[in-house]
Amino acid sequence: MNEGPLAPDGEDLSEQTIAQLECRVCADPSIWRALAFASYAKVRDELTRLVAHQGITGNQAQLATQADGRKSVVASAEQTLREALQAMAPERRRGLGGPRRWWRMLKLFYSGTRIEQAWLAIHRARGALYLLYPPAELPAQIESLQNLLDDLPESSTPRSLGATLGRLKTRTTVTPETTAELREIYEQAIAVSDVLQHEARILRNTLMTASAAIFTVVLALGLAHALDTQIVELCLRHGGNELCPLGGSLHPFDVFTVELAGMLGGLLSVVIPLATGERIKTPYRVFNQQLVLKMLAGAASALAGVILVESELISGFQFTSASAILGYAIVFGFAQQLVTGAIDRRANSLAKQTPSAKDV
Repeated sequence: MNEGPLAPDGEDLSEQTIAQLECRVCADPSIWRALAFASYAKVRDELTRLVAHQGITGNQAQLATQADGRKSVVASAEQTLREALQAMAPERRRGLGGPRRWWRMLKLFYSGTRIEQAWLAIHRARGALYLLYPPAELPAQIESLQNLLDDLPESSTPRSLGATLGRLKTRTTVTPETTAELREIYEQAIAVSDVLQHEARILRNTLMTASAAIFTVVLALGLAHALDTQIVELCLRHGGNELCPLGGSLHPFDVFTVELAGMLGGLLSVVIPLATGERIKTPYRVFNQQLVLKMLAGAASALAGVILVESELISGFQFTSASAILGYAIVFGFAQQLVTGAIDRRANSLAKQTPSAKDV
């Protein structure tokens, strides 16, 4: 199991420790860490550039006030970036771990704590940069904010943000209030994006829970049949011959065979969301959970379909061979698309609304 970062949360990190953490994050294969670290590095480099570019003008009193204000903003941004780096740091492995460690790992994965902590800190640091930009660079930042607002769904974005941004575009002079307003617009836009990312995590977790429940049921039925073949009867007589999924006689793995055929049908149905849907731009990998759910739902629907046909509760189907049983199992497995298609539509709708985390 993974352990915590090199230093406790909130503790100041030395330059050497920061470099070690950055190396560990760079070497980690996790996609979400790669995207988060790219944004972290961009904000870090931009902060370094702005610190070098003082951009302070005015009389001595104003100079002192501005310098103190910039130092406070820079210190806050640097601390926030350290928090982001600690949240991104892959946890150290210490032995195989026990049940408590595996349970903690599952809770971290389910809650998305590390992901949300990292992105929240990166966004906070990015927002602080608006207070450091010199006046000459603000028009470009305004255009960048406009692009961010355009990527958000209109139904979730307050109209006042666009109006405020439009008013800032027409200003001929830049004041401290201007940069503060830009930061406020950015933070409100990020809040909308974070809500959409949160909905993506809820959808992923719902799919995970449903998949776990279906897996438990199909596994239990398969094991029960393997221990007692009379619990679930999948054989029938046709023309004086006994037909079973694995041939002409009852077999302990009949249920598992039908479920496996159904999983194949569920896997084939993945072509539909691949061809017609969009991938949610989120680190939560919702599509992977859609794939798992379709396969498990295919196994369940195949087993249910074969049982219903053999019990003659469904008419119009007739098994004439063992291959026919497996063929119908594949068809029933594919038919789960009628149910999971609603999930595909929800995921597709969310994908169109959610901006990429690295873009915000």
